[in-house]
Amino acid sequence: MHTFTRSRPAAFVRRLTVIAALTSLSLLTACSGEQESSGKAGDKDVASVTGGDKKSDEAVQVERPLIRPDTSKEEEWRLTQVHLDCLSQQGLKMIKNKGGETDGTYKGIDTRAEKNQNKIAAAKKVCAAKEPETLPQRAAREDPEYQDKYDKWLKCMRSHGLKVSATPDQPGIFSFDEGLPPADKEKWVKKCEAEAFVAK
Repeated sequence: MHTFTRSRPAAFVRRLTVIAALTSLSLLTACSGEQESSGKAGDKDVASVTGGDKKSDEAVQVERPLIRPDTSKEEEWRLTQVHLDCLSQQGLKMIKNKGGETDGTYKGIDTRAEKNQNKIAAAKKVCAAKEPETLPQRAAREDPEYQDKYDKWLKCMRSHGLKVSATPDQPGIFSFDEGLPPADKEKWVKKCEAEAFVAK
C-alpha cells in the first residue's frame, strides 16, 4: 500500500508518499541512503511569536503555503524546495536528487544518516511555516464539512478506476491499495480533489 501526499513536487508524485493529492506530492521525508547526502535539508508545526515584556509565549499558528489542484508543478516544486532548504539550514542531513533537471536539488531528510529525532523535530518546528500543504490537509483543520468532501474525493477517484483507501490517522491523505496507478489515471487525483474541495 502506497501512501499518497501532495506536499511535494511533480517528481515526487510518482514516489507517492501520499499526503494530499497528486499535484505533485507533498510532503515527505525521504529515507533512501543511496543518494548523495549533504548537510542540507518524500505519504502531515506551528510557529510561535513573542512580543514585548508581558507577551505570552503562546504558539501562533502560521498559514502555510497552499498547494491547490491547479497549482503548477513548477510552483509546487519551488515551494517544496524552499521548505527543504530551510530544513537544510537547520543542519539536517539531506538526500539530493542526482541527474537530470533536478540534479542537486533536495529530495528529503536522510533519515538513515540523521538519527537525532530531537534535532529533526526542532528543525521542523523552525521551518513549519514554510512547509506546503494541500487543500485537503488544510480543510482537515479548518473546514467543518471536511469529512463529506474527503469521502467525495475518494468516491470520485474510485469511480475512475483508482483503488484508494482512507487513512483516518493522517487527515488530508489517502493510500493506493495496489501501487501507483498508470499515468492516464493519475490525473484523476487532482481532478477529483478539485471537484470535492474547490468551492463552485
